[in-house]
Amino acid sequence: LKNVVKKFVSEKKEILAVDNVSFTVDNNEFLSIVGPSGCGKSTLLRMIAGLETPDSGHIIVNGTPWFDSQKRINLPPAKRPIGFVFQDYALFPNMSVKENLRFALQKGDNPAIIDELLDTIALRELADRLPSQLSGGQQQRVAMARALVRRPRLLLLDEPLSALDHAMRHKLQDELA
Repeated sequence: LKNVVKKFVSEKKEILAVDNVSFTVDNNEFLSIVGPSGCGKSTLLRMIAGLETPDSGHIIVNGTPWFDSQKRINLPPAKRPIGFVFQDYALFPNMSVKENLRFALQKGDNPAIIDELLDTIALRELADRLPSQLSGGQQQRVAMARALVRRPRLLLLDEPLSALDHAMRHKLQDELA
């Protein structure tokens, strides 16, 4: 990211959500963004994902521009090879755990990844349940697995382990690494 800026404008005021943020992340590297509530962390992730448009700056991943305000490049979210775990999990309430994972598969992908991930998140026995029948921590694990189904090149996690107990948090941290 280079010089990324995002302002939100309402009738009464302008809010600078992301102020000239720049950083580089190498392959196989983790980056944690910390700060108080409302400081722009989620907005920054949404811009990387293409769900929010920066006002200016550059987002370049593996040499490919995903966003460039000067060149007017803004790659659509569907063209960005990412997995994203949202704070609110964004699970489909009318789909079972397994169906939520299957929905994320692309045509031609091996569906065996679904069973592998169900084992990884320790939810195979709950694969036929709806999200409303799961605890918050279980829902969070489903959201994590869904983000991993496509084996993304970039994984964006917005408070991904906050609803998990200590043991499961450490297990998933190890799996992610």
